[in-house]
Amino acid sequence: MIKHMTKLTGWTASLVALAVTASADIKVNDYLSFNGYAAAAGTYSDNTKSKNVTTLFNSGSNELDSIKLAAVGKYGDFGGKVSLLYIPTRGGDSSGIQDIYATYTKDEFTVTAGKFLSYLGYEAFDPNNMTQLTYGSTIFAVATYHTGAKVDYASKTWGAGIAIVDSVFGGTGFLQGDGDFKRVGSEAYVTYTGIDKLTLWLGGAYDDEGGAEVEILDLWASYALNAKTTLAAEVDTQSSIGTGYLGEVQYAFTDKFTGIARASCLNTAKGDTGSYYTLAPTYAVTSNLKIRGEVSYADGKEGVGPGTYKLLTSRGFFYGVQAIFTF
Repeated sequence: MIKHMTKLTGWTASLVALAVTASADIKVNDYLSFNGYAAAAGTYSDNTKSKNVTTLFNSGSNELDSIKLAAVGKYGDFGGKVSLLYIPTRGGDSSGIQDIYATYTKDEFTVTAGKFLSYLGYEAFDPNNMTQLTYGSTIFAVATYHTGAKVDYASKTWGAGIAIVDSVFGGTGFLQGDGDFKRVGSEAYVTYTGIDKLTLWLGGAYDDEGGAEVEILDLWASYALNAKTTLAAEVDTQSSIGTGYLGEVQYAFTDKFTGIARASCLNTAKGDTGSYYTLAPTYAVTSNLKIRGEVSYADGKEGVGPGTYKLLTSRGFFYGVQAIFTF
């Protein structure tokens, strides 16, 4: 599902626990800093169609191997970011510019122009911000980038934003929209954090793809039950396609060892259903290195989901381990 990404997304308890040990950006001076990560994985899947074993830097369509380098600049009220991403398993389309945008911030408002991540979705995009290896089975594809402009508002308890972009869904290039501004897409969200330990987020998107209207609505919430446990839930719906559901429990066993249990389900407008169940532990070896594992089980009809947005497997298990180095 589209995952933020920027997103006001999955910065919940287990991520916070790991963030305590995370390293800061590499600061060049008061105006420029660098950050990034390198992720590599080995996986094994066994479903009703076939068996598949992948090794480091050969993780197939899951795209679990990647390297990212980002430069972040700030001068007064102005800022910007440029990042390069390399995904070796994408073949000829393996590298490109991921972020390239400029910002202007005044009081509680920020204006952004360029190429940036979608608002939509609870689960994060970059592996160093995720709590698992694979995404849950919901309507959306993995978070995608698009080009345009947006305005965001942030106070102590409220947040909101609206974006006008070339398209809601990705184009044929490297993590980008369709590049056609004759038909633009739009996204918007509002979030509320005025209740202690609770985050509510509601967003939507509209696009007119070649005359075919696409409407998306996404609602998620997270609640810190206590210092170690966070609950999260999401429901999203896409016009004429169906509805997806996700529930997740995050638990911090120690400052370095966290884990999640997740269940998700996709119900299409045609009456097909597919479920996906996940357990994923993460261990912070050092402040820069995390090791994450995952065991997931898919139970659904082959091809459930619109277009290429299908369940990871039709019916069967996925096993994976991933190392993530950040700086």
